[in-house]
Amino acid sequence: MCKSTIADKLAVSYKTIQRLMKKLEALGMIKQYEMKRHTNMNQTANAIVILPLKEEMTDKNIHLEAKKCPTKTTTPSLKQNIINNKRNDVLFSQNKIVKSFSKANFIAHWVPERFADLTSCYYNESQTIQELWKVVKQCNRVVNYATSERAFTPQQELNIGIRAFKEFVMKVKDNKKMQNRFGYFNGIVNNLMDKLYFDQDFLESF
Repeated sequence: MCKSTIADKLAVSYKTIQRLMKKLEALGMIKQYEMKRHTNMNQTANAIVILPLKEEMTDKNIHLEAKKCPTKTTTPSLKQNIINNKRNDVLFSQNKIVKSFSKANFIAHWVPERFADLTSCYYNESQTIQELWKVVKQCNRVVNYATSERAFTPQQELNIGIRAFKEFVMKVKDNKKMQNRFGYFNGIVNNLMDKLYFDQDFLESF
């Protein structure tokens, strides 16, 4: 979860969560990793990883243990190796988590769920699904720049996007030649929007 979500769930301010995260990171209890969006590589919410507990052994502790237990045979060098091994385990675990994040293939939140469900039946890459929805958004032109009103409402836009994609799938199955699938899909969406813009029954059904 991002810091703002954590703040909302705990009913505290964003600044409070930010300060706590810095404190926990300074104590070695968590680690924050910068994440970037797949679409534009802009920074998004950090990934927060809870680190396993590390037992630090100092010279003072070793000296006290030697007094209490003279027969103990563990040498300082052996203890240092144990600490180093624990640190290596932590680093390995962190690297594994970072790699798993880099392989994640999440679909962006701004793609409607119905459109994502349909297109994911044919395409596995989230980038492809997001580009298809961008085509739909771009084709829905602004008709009133004063109010930023577009030709179709979000519900109408979604319906058109789904209908256009179904038509696109049929063309692909018919082995229609396409130099660029996004360009071809753009043509389908444009034609459908031009047709439905004057279809009163369609406009009144949403």
